[in-house]
Amino acid sequence: MSRFTFLFFVVLLVSAQKISAQKIFMYKTFGGVIYMLNDTSELSTKQTASLLFSHEQAYHKFKVARRWSTVSAVTGFTGAAMVAIPVATIAFGERADWGFAAGGGALIGIGLISNWIFKGIAIDAIDLYNADLPQKSSRIKPEFQFYGTGARLTIKF
Repeated sequence: MSRFTFLFFVVLLVSAQKISAQKIFMYKTFGGVIYMLNDTSELSTKQTASLLFSHEQAYHKFKVARRWSTVSAVTGFTGAAMVAIPVATIAFGERADWGFAAGGGALIGIGLISNWIFKGIAIDAIDLYNADLPQKSSRIKPEFQFYGTGARLTIKF
């Protein structure tokens, strides 16, 4: 009897974890991304990583994506600072060294490319995590839209 009870408890625990797992959504913005839990509450990057920790492959991909995000931030900031040097020099009436601006532009380009790579890998990691979640057959999402003097209710399934 105790083996049956133990087995039942383990099966219940595993199934409860799958049922209680919540879907993560990622929305791209101009400068970065926004992570949402079930399209209702916003998550930070660390909170998203802690949710992905239960799925080993998704967590590993997300860590790689965070590295690309760091590369993007560092190269973008450094490039912007290097572009600002000759611009500030010209503003103060001196002769500028435009090599800094060219190098800064190259670093900004590297930052943009690494940001695109980050977003792609992060989406792959989240899709990998969400693929293992149980799919609901119906998810009703009402949406109110106001325009001019009218309004409209849209219900998505």
